[in-house]
Amino acid sequence: MNDIISKAGSLKIKLTKPDVNRDAPFALGWFESIHGKQTLLLMGNAENEIKPPTLEGEKKTLQKFIELEKSNEQLTWMIQADNKTIGAVWIELKDTEFVKSPAVHMMIGDPEYRGQGIGRAIMFEMIKYAKEKLKSSVIYSRHLVSNKPVTALLDSFSFINDGKSYIDSNNLEWQNIKLTFDI
Repeated sequence: MNDIISKAGSLKIKLTKPDVNRDAPFALGWFESIHGKQTLLLMGNAENEIKPPTLEGEKKTLQKFIELEKSNEQLTWMIQADNKTIGAVWIELKDTEFVKSPAVHMMIGDPEYRGQGIGRAIMFEMIKYAKEKLKSSVIYSRHLVSNKPVTALLDSFSFINDGKSYIDSNNLEWQNIKLTFDI
């Protein structure tokens, strides 16, 4: 998997493979902040599921991303801006109990970089990747219905609902979506 270079305004965005030693300290610092917990909640983690982060735990998470790629279950890129890691984006290559594949998911953990068009630039690159590299004519995702910024971003790409919204075991409402395109 090669790096992907993009731009969001004047920012140069680089999507690069995960590196445990480079990315774990970022993840720990972000998860320890007040913004980390808030973003986890917006991404659909129930409050009772959010545990105090540790460096060792973040290293294990990143190692799992690497292992999922080796087993052809997921592709993961770390999002870098200004030569620092600010988040992650991944494409699930196999259906899960929650969403069909290929399914794209994104998290911009550093709040200083939100609202600058980075999510839009990355989603554009993921759609392009799905078309050109995966030879797919559809890409899926899912999001919390209450996450209005993500809903607006996905709506701007013309994603449509893939079925009705549903409530999970944590009483969170989710909407599966899809985007169909010509390859």
